[in-house]
Amino acid sequence: MMLPRGLGWPAIEGTGMQEERRSAYAAGHPPGPRQAVLPWQAERAHGAPERRCVVFVGPSAGALAVTMGSAIQEIASRRHDVICFAPSLNPEAERNFSRLGAEARPLPAFSQGFSPVADPRSVYRLAHSFRDIEPHIVAGFSPKAAVLAAMAGRLAKVDRVITVLSELGRGFAETPGKAAPTAKRFQSMLMRLAFRLSDTAIFFNEENYKLLQRQKLVPGKLRQFPLPGSGVDLRQFPDTALPPLERGVMFLFAGPLDRRLGVQEYCEAARLLRAKSGNYRCLLAGPEMRGAHGFPLERLKRYRDCVQYLGPQPDPRSLIARTHVFVMPASSDAVPNALVEAMAMGRPVITTTSRGCRVAVGAHGNGLLVPPGDPSALAGAMTRLLLRPDLIVSMARASRALAESRFDSRRINAQLMAALGL
Repeated sequence: MMLPRGLGWPAIEGTGMQEERRSAYAAGHPPGPRQAVLPWQAERAHGAPERRCVVFVGPSAGALAVTMGSAIQEIASRRHDVICFAPSLNPEAERNFSRLGAEARPLPAFSQGFSPVADPRSVYRLAHSFRDIEPHIVAGFSPKAAVLAAMAGRLAKVDRVITVLSELGRGFAETPGKAAPTAKRFQSMLMRLAFRLSDTAIFFNEENYKLLQRQKLVPGKLRQFPLPGSGVDLRQFPDTALPPLERGVMFLFAGPLDRRLGVQEYCEAARLLRAKSGNYRCLLAGPEMRGAHGFPLERLKRYRDCVQYLGPQPDPRSLIARTHVFVMPASSDAVPNALVEAMAMGRPVITTTSRGCRVAVGAHGNGLLVPPGDPSALAGAMTRLLLRPDLIVSMARASRALAESRFDSRRINAQLMAALGL
């Protein structure tokens, strides 16, 4: 497959080396000292049943572990090997991948935007790593990582190249004024290139898949697997009885203090609720997040009269069990895992009509939808449940039913394994 020219991408010598190395294994001769024999290579050399190696390339260790964690565990449980490349690895991230059954390796020279210097360097280094590892499958997670992984995979002659998309990026934002034409053109170019170099595309949001189809960005020859998110382990997030409503309604926002998740709108809505009568509390839990999208703790202090901040909570299940309604008015186009986990535990959800969130509210009424970025509408939805607490009980049952029918990770992982060819 031809790779694009004129963008500064490096030409890598010796792309036939993988065939030579495979021939050496077939003849019973191990490779030279450049690379130690890896488990799947040794088993293949001795005629054992094929043990495959799957490589994931992601824009961050956190995003890769959270979204692909269940799939990585499933692959490892089938005795295949998983290697995850991500930038800025630290010991904690490496331990997280190890617990999932994967090996973590650093992704060098990765930048979120386009870099004519760093990007070719990333492709060059990844291709050399792939030639050493000899993976059967390479999957790039996110538009940028998908392009880098696909180019490196083709240069290294990897058998199967896969693009995995959870969100599309700000070029496809629904919020008015956010979708800059330049960003959309650039990200459309990334999508086309990733799809052109891939055998298969997996979409962790059916709404994003429909949008790309309408814009004719998905080639017909591509194997296509639209999925309703990465799912939830229903055994880890069991159906849990609601606390007594006589003590008042407990609302919960649990997630990083990220403005894209709607933490500021939640705080503003809690302030608007103060003018309403009723017995309720608004709880907020999650770690502070740095960067342009962070909602600083200093700003959160302005809402301490209406929001009770509980700090970071590594395991949200005990909090979900103590509360009645889960609120996450996010504006992103990725399906928030926290929403699906709350549904699995039988909690009504209040979220937004954004592409990533509206899939969490089904036709049988397990929650309420409001426009993104609208604290007044959010306060109105919360007020509705304060005035009609009987709706909370029926919505709770509907949430668990929707989680079981659409978001069960076992069903989604079965589809993922088919998409990966495992």
